[in-house]
Amino acid sequence: MQITRRTFVAGASTAAVAALATPAISRKANAAAPIQLVSHRYPALEYYANQFAAAAPEGNVNLQLMPFDKAFELMNIALSSKSNSIDVMYVNESMTGFMRSGWLRPLNDVWEKFEDEFNLKDINPDVLKHFTYEGKIYGIPLTSISHLFFYRKDVFDAAGKTPPKTIDEYIGLARDLNSPARAGTISCLRGDSALGESHWYINALADGWFDDKWNPIFNNEKGIQAIGRLKEATQYAQQGFMNAHNDECTIAMQQNIAAMGLSWTTRATAMDDPAKSAVVGKVDFVPPPQGHGRLALDGYAISAYSSQDPETLFRLICAAASDKSMRGATGFTMVPRMSILADPAVQAKYRHYPAGLEAIRTAVPFPKIPEFFAVGEFIRRRILQAIAGEMDVATALNTAAGETRDYLAKSGYYK
Repeated sequence: MQITRRTFVAGASTAAVAALATPAISRKANAAAPIQLVSHRYPALEYYANQFAAAAPEGNVNLQLMPFDKAFELMNIALSSKSNSIDVMYVNESMTGFMRSGWLRPLNDVWEKFEDEFNLKDINPDVLKHFTYEGKIYGIPLTSISHLFFYRKDVFDAAGKTPPKTIDEYIGLARDLNSPARAGTISCLRGDSALGESHWYINALADGWFDDKWNPIFNNEKGIQAIGRLKEATQYAQQGFMNAHNDECTIAMQQNIAAMGLSWTTRATAMDDPAKSAVVGKVDFVPPPQGHGRLALDGYAISAYSSQDPETLFRLICAAASDKSMRGATGFTMVPRMSILADPAVQAKYRHYPAGLEAIRTAVPFPKIPEFFAVGEFIRRRILQAIAGEMDVATALNTAAGETRDYLAKSGYYK
């Protein structure tokens, strides 16, 4: 079976993206027209894209896999111009704007028609709700990733400690277990990891980033106290935490450099990799203390402007999201089918799954506005200045809130 694939790389030019999105060449719905799938890429999504393509008749699929920013740019250009150059696309928990704009096809009719055939009731409702807007389903989830709390069970047992239930307990344990030989906790504050870690504190201890009218509230009294607690926790973090991303924090746990900390469900199996980990079988997992870690999801949706038969597209997505397909994805990521997550054989192989399933119940996505990725840069920079002692926490957050409000006002959020 021959499958046409075109892979876009990070250096793809805007001109090339715009050219693909331009509807100058009309694509009529017929058997000869390849189905166009555009997606962000990383191993789990590459796997699902291949599952989607393998289910298509005669391999009549063109996969366009690229970094998130390029995929987002391409989809914005194509959909805003009502181009039919995309049929199926990547969506995540923060892309409500696409749903609100009418750029995605509601799936309720085809969902109901094929619900029994593809056992769609098995999709975790705590995940599916993030692909729903105003009662309409717009996407089928493929992954369910969240923050998880990693801890060294052997170190805790030796010290007579149990996993923390609250952030206060966590910081106390980080202090007690901190030593020159092993840091009390990991902290990852480089790039978007800083915003993700802050997200946990802001949601577990405060009121979130915004109110219901998108006014910043992360700088209220609770928010200032929450980031103050983050700053306190970093006193017990591994060396170089300000320049640590997820990879560096994973290595810190693997190499016995830290006793515990917040990480991702996707990093759990790395703890038991004998080729890379010095702590095989010694790291255990619980939901983040007080819950409310970050939730990150991936899925597929159908363009509202596609010329392809919607039932055909939906069935292909369902094939990629089938029980068989998702069982093959468990080595890459947690999946949103409840039967798989609850399968004793799967839980025995991926021992973080029970904690991960519990963590997802309270996990919170980033605010569902596309501008959050931009304003997050203001917020992240100011939080890092507070942690580094360049600004006090209140001043840093008030400054970030002003910058955020100015940006959103220019984007038309306050009428």
